Amino acid sequence: MLYTEIPNCPMNNIAKTKIIATIGPSSWDDSVLRKMFESGMLLARINASFADYNELERVSKQIRNISPRIATILDTQGTKVRVKGLSKETIVKDTVTLSSEDRLNSNVLTITYPSLERDVVVGTRILLDDGNIQLQVREIKGKDVVCSVIQEGILKPNKTVNIPDINLHFPAVTEKDKQDIEYAKNLNFDFVCASFARNKKDIQIVKSILEGSNTKVIAKIENKQGVLNFDEILKESDAIMIARGDLGVELDLEEVPILQKQIIYKCRMAGKPVIVATQMLESMKTNKRPTRAEVSDVANAVMDGADCMMLSAETSTGNFPIEAVQMMNKISLRTENIMKFSPVYGETDAGTETDRFGISACKLSEEIHYNAILIISDSKSVVGSVSRHRSSIPIYVVSSSLESIRENTLYRGVTTYYIKELSDDRDSNILIAVEKIYGSGKLDLLDKIAIISGSSIKNKKTDSILEIVTVKDILNS
Repeated sequence: MLYTEIPNCPMNNIAKTKIIATIGPSSWDDSVLRKMFESGMLLARINASFADYNELERVSKQIRNISPRIATILDTQGTKVRVKGLSKETIVKDTVTLSSEDRLNSNVLTITYPSLERDVVVGTRILLDDGNIQLQVREIKGKDVVCSVIQEGILKPNKTVNIPDINLHFPAVTEKDKQDIEYAKNLNFDFVCASFARNKKDIQIVKSILEGSNTKVIAKIENKQGVLNFDEILKESDAIMIARGDLGVELDLEEVPILQKQIIYKCRMAGKPVIVATQMLESMKTNKRPTRAEVSDVANAVMDGADCMMLSAETSTGNFPIEAVQMMNKISLRTENIMKFSPVYGETDAGTETDRFGISACKLSEEIHYNAILIISDSKSVVGSVSRHRSSIPIYVVSSSLESIRENTLYRGVTTYYIKELSDDRDSNILIAVEKIYGSGKLDLLDKIAIISGSSIKNKKTDSILEIVTVKDILNS
């Protein structure tokens, strides 16, 4: 039978695939934020393109007051090229001239990229307004770049400019981004997004600004250079975001779904979280129900194996921020209900030994049918090594670090528990952890669980003990 009825899931039943919601005017109210959290928002994003420092500080404090387990993300503006000096809409057709210099001539469009005439050549494609207007360079006259209009349209002020076929000469981090990252560091944000990442050096520069903090780096893949250099960016980053908006402008649209699947799989092999973003429930900015295509998009991201999905305008400026979170959670729960254990292979930062334990724990759950995997560790690499196999049973992670708790929130299928202090006594840690999870109602006395933990042997650094036990036996020990 193709269709099976399942009971409606209460909203306290949160999907394994995590939800990131962008915070803005629509979600500034405490009651709205709290309801979004209860509905499945476990990570809160603030877009530095629109937020000033007062908003960053106010919203980050607001989030912490609602729950210390919600992770905070600052998304940097990055190096966007825009048309400037245009005071009203203008029709772009036939021929148009672009310049990097301010001009009084109404027939010349000024853009914010300073070396346009030096970097383009005859035949270079230039896209305006997210690709809605397409140009091709026909002639270069001093500072003027004369273009033929391939696809005409109406251009509004301050719209974007993309030049996908050349490597733009921008600093890795703009002055604004540097200041924003410093501010996020001082506010103890959990993650910073490196926008328009082109290579590993871009990520290294962001990490150098964050040095001395616990803030981690999410690399946004949204241009051709980022795609070409993805492997080195992945190795240098803590997580990856597939920013499909700009990616769909820089590359042919039909390439984006394929790249989404390829990037997700590579991230899973490396045991690093991957986020799918942009226009996932876009119509819910103004409608209480999404389109069928949007529902399929969300479900496909879950089936592709994404760790997280992101809501942007839907929750920041849309009319139904709570409903958008609820809908994404509902789609994810239904999709996850039919998914099976999906192992991947490849080395992670956890090391060969732990990687083998991770896949063994997930495989055994299919054969022995135990109820959960418990990881007692402050190491995110261990969590990533296990989570990447998309086990059909829950993964519970116990940590003594609130920062680690929030960082582990990115991983699919992982529920985190905080213990004030993990001791050197492995048995004591296991007892405290199981008591806490059992007390929350997530485990029953007769449940079997697999425990991955560190060795009690002094100086042994890897988490290399895998043990299968019954909850009752632990609690009675």
